[in-house]
Amino acid sequence: MIWNRRVAIGIVVVLLLGLLVYGFWPSATAVTIERATRDSLRVTVEEEGQTQLRERYVVSAPTTGYLKRVPGAAGDSIARGEVLARLATLPSNVLDASGYEAAQAQVESARAALRRAEAEASGAAAALTYAKEEHQRLQRLHEKGTASQQQLDQARVERERAQAKHQAAQQAVAQARGELRVARSRRSTESLDSEALPSRKTIRAPVDGHILRVHQESASVVQGGTPLFTVGHPDSLEVSVDVLSSDAVRITEGTPVELVRWGGDASRPLSGRVRVVPPQGETEVSALGVQEQRVEVIVDPMESSAKWQRLGAGYRVVARFVLWAGADVLQVPQSALFRHDGGWAVFVVQDGRAQRRSVTAGHRSGLQVEITDGVSEGARVITHPGNQLSDGARVTAR
Repeated sequence: MIWNRRVAIGIVVVLLLGLLVYGFWPSATAVTIERATRDSLRVTVEEEGQTQLRERYVVSAPTTGYLKRVPGAAGDSIARGEVLARLATLPSNVLDASGYEAAQAQVESARAALRRAEAEASGAAAALTYAKEEHQRLQRLHEKGTASQQQLDQARVERERAQAKHQAAQQAVAQARGELRVARSRRSTESLDSEALPSRKTIRAPVDGHILRVHQESASVVQGGTPLFTVGHPDSLEVSVDVLSSDAVRITEGTPVELVRWGGDASRPLSGRVRVVPPQGETEVSALGVQEQRVEVIVDPMESSAKWQRLGAGYRVVARFVLWAGADVLQVPQSALFRHDGGWAVFVVQDGRAQRRSVTAGHRSGLQVEITDGVSEGARVITHPGNQLSDGARVTAR
């Protein structure tokens, strides 16, 4: 009886010890596992860009004037030398009450001066007629010998003097009429129709191409230097892309570029090539308020013009710069790498345990990284290893 009791107590103690060991025994860590594979890999940089014309002209008003209504519209084809718009003389200003009274007085004064000049011209015409007739009479008497040469010369001088006074009187009449027209124009309170105003300057297209934008369509007074049109040729389309200076140092002239998310066929991006990487950068402020050093990279199209004609100036595109590309590259997910002893390492799953291996990383894309040494193709690596994972720890796949 005593022996049975001891056996029962021993069994209970063993069970308790087993439960304690089982409770404190380390369990396998659930991890995400990916395989090291060989595939194509590309290192790219993506930034938003905007299309623009390499040869773009902003046509401005050469002088202050009254712009007649513009007949052209954005998208119209133009030829070099074609008339785009016309500048007319400025219409008269509307006078206030005192100004109108002063102008009215000037009109009346000019009208009176005209009447006086016409009266003087009439008198000069009569004097000229008399002088001519007197000269002719004395000339006949001189031929008969009844008038002296002195009398004839005196009559000729009087005729020439009367003729000069008549011409001066006629010029005075013309001047008075001009002054009357000026006074009347100053008094005018109604402007002529814009199309009836005399044109002073014709604005012509500087090149063959299209009207990209009409800055001023309606008839109005414009100041000299006011932009009126933006013209250019669509065949000179290019893409301007602002990239970070840290990425610009890896971009060189001739770098291939893919234009994606431009609104066309998503499976077939447009191809281009870098033409210019300027040596000068600019400081810009991002949407988050962070100052960034950016460089404006210019990309030329490589596709046929028919595809690019679907784009216009000022369109948004996303430029993907292909910095490096490999066809058969051993790679693992970027999230599998972590720092160890000043280098890179990964955890490889073998026999249910995590084994840490130092690796040599090469080119990196956004999600994948090239491995040149440390693991072989098909190796099962752990992605997103936590700090609690250690070398030799038991793991299980999620």
